[in-house]
Amino acid sequence: MEFSWLSDLDGLPSVPPTCAPSIVASARSLLGEGPVRWAVSTSREMARQIFERVPEGGVGPAPFETLHQMAEAVVLTCLCGLADPRGAEIDGPARFAVPVEGAEAVRDFVRRGIPLERVLRGVRIGHAVLHRALRDAAPGGELPGRLTEILFELTDLLSSDMAETYVAERDRWEDSEEAVRCRLVEAIIAREGVDPASAERILDYRLDRHHVAVILWREGPAGTATSLQAWVAGLRAGCVGEGPLQVAGHAGAVWLWIGFDARPDRMAWPAGLPDGWRAAAGPPSFGLPGVRRSHLAARHCARIAVTMPASVGVCDYADVRTAALLTGDTEQARWFVRETLGALAAPDSRSARLRETLLCYLASGRSLKTAAERLGAARNTVAYRVKRAEELMGAGRPADPLEIRLALEILRFPGALDAVPGQGPGPLLRMYVKAGLAP
Repeated sequence: MEFSWLSDLDGLPSVPPTCAPSIVASARSLLGEGPVRWAVSTSREMARQIFERVPEGGVGPAPFETLHQMAEAVVLTCLCGLADPRGAEIDGPARFAVPVEGAEAVRDFVRRGIPLERVLRGVRIGHAVLHRALRDAAPGGELPGRLTEILFELTDLLSSDMAETYVAERDRWEDSEEAVRCRLVEAIIAREGVDPASAERILDYRLDRHHVAVILWREGPAGTATSLQAWVAGLRAGCVGEGPLQVAGHAGAVWLWIGFDARPDRMAWPAGLPDGWRAAAGPPSFGLPGVRRSHLAARHCARIAVTMPASVGVCDYADVRTAALLTGDTEQARWFVRETLGALAAPDSRSARLRETLLCYLASGRSLKTAAERLGAARNTVAYRVKRAEELMGAGRPADPLEIRLALEILRFPGALDAVPGQGPGPLLRMYVKAGLAP
């Protein structure tokens, strides 16, 4: 085999594959575990760089995951072609056909109004990342000339195929009823002038009531539309609200709104979610503005939800709204936590237990008895932990219990302070800029 050194590639074992299991299985059979791990790690870096350099691609975990799945499928397909004894010669587009993840990503780009030239720029960036990664891994740090030629030919084939898919999907999408509904919902969220009567007729959904928005998105390859629709049907049967209004969101996400004539005090969500799906819900909000308000709150909630285990089910804004508010600017939030809590902000489990106790103590009105009952601990244990927490904060720290409590609320979800691809500053998706969610 001309490129036998490809079998020596290896990457981080902690990042699981996200593209179709059939592609992963085929790659493992032909290449082995190491090259598959390398492809997964490389494709994640590829997606990160495309996100940074083509900011029109979106914001948040769902658009990034869609791009990552596409990049991973393309990299694995490319490696398999190179490792095949016949792979040194490209014998036509069929050898390097765009995998299904690529076609799905293109459909999503069309729905989000991303121009074709920006999509193709992403392909070029991906080619550069893959070329550099293979060069760094090659014996002697240099790629054979034939492999470089193959990569350029692959990029040409990929660009051509994606352009054809893009144009066909754009023509289909622009004339569809689904597109009309999606554009109307986006206009509501973007706070554009929308006539409520026309909106109700087009959406077949009453607007003069309270609305609870839910955003569902895939996390990994296991999420299927069939399992999701079964969950939505159960949601419809299990709640007293009407609807839901359902539209296709961005990056394979699903947007729901449930309507209530009387404002619900608390939503009773079904236990668990379909495999491979995550969900975040906004607060009840009234009327046409409430459709927008609840959805945007659900988006902020989703930022917290991705830091939590999938087993929590639907992440409700009511449970995380303080942390969502305080971590909107992660750099400021990190400064605030460090300057307020000092050594108590350490990431170890012992400090986390002390923070939990101190937060419960402050939330209980500084009552050791109430805090002990809520924590299921002895009163003396609570007193000791509170004293130790105060010692770790150190002298000279803010004595304002409110500031301490806010910092502790932030660290209930420490992952929300981590940099997440697609959530940084810069030009963001047009509708969210209009909606005031980004500068």
